[in-house]
Amino acid sequence: MGPWSAALSSRSFRNQFFLTLLVFAGIAMHNFHYLRVWQTREGVQINDAVLNQLPPHDFSLEIFLVEYCTMLLITIITVQHPERFVTGLQMFALLILFRTISIYFFPLEPPRDMILLDDPFATFFLHSKDTYVTKDLFFSGHISTLSLLILISTNKYVKAWALAATIIVGSLILWQHVHYTLDVVLAPVAAFICYKIVLFIHRETRYGLELEQQDQWEASK
Repeated sequence: MGPWSAALSSRSFRNQFFLTLLVFAGIAMHNFHYLRVWQTREGVQINDAVLNQLPPHDFSLEIFLVEYCTMLLITIITVQHPERFVTGLQMFALLILFRTISIYFFPLEPPRDMILLDDPFATFFLHSKDTYVTKDLFFSGHISTLSLLILISTNKYVKAWALAATIIVGSLILWQHVHYTLDVVLAPVAAFICYKIVLFIHRETRYGLELEQQDQWEASK
């Protein structure tokens, strides 16, 4: 019996798995909706000392390849461990929720010399025929996602690659003036908080997942 067959044979795991998928989809859809709505708001433009030193250049292809290859690699590895995969989805859902709230409370105008990031996935899910979202700034979704992948990974080589990818993508995003320095620097902090909150909830409530392996995962950090 494979790991997913064994996991899904548990009613408690099955309930939490499907509930996680529903909550994740709901949070993501609300995020896309409100980011398009908030695009019309007036925000604050920051005089960023770091961006002022970087002549903007388009690195859309490089950012796309590094980020999504990293996401694909870690997803393929993590999905082989059902409890870790579901917990990771919960962390990611919480991260999206935090980011939606953060963008609401800290409305920013994009950097003056921003070069639009050509991201096919964002184009499909986020941007619309009438609205191109550029004010989803604080904090960076790209960097917070990669930072969370570092935390989720257990293999030291995969962790090292995810860390390198985070540094590369963060540098290129700043160079392209897609985000302010603050957006990029605080994104890993947000990812770490979401990671710890979900682990704390599981450790304290023991709800849903059979967490013996989850405890071993955390202990291996």
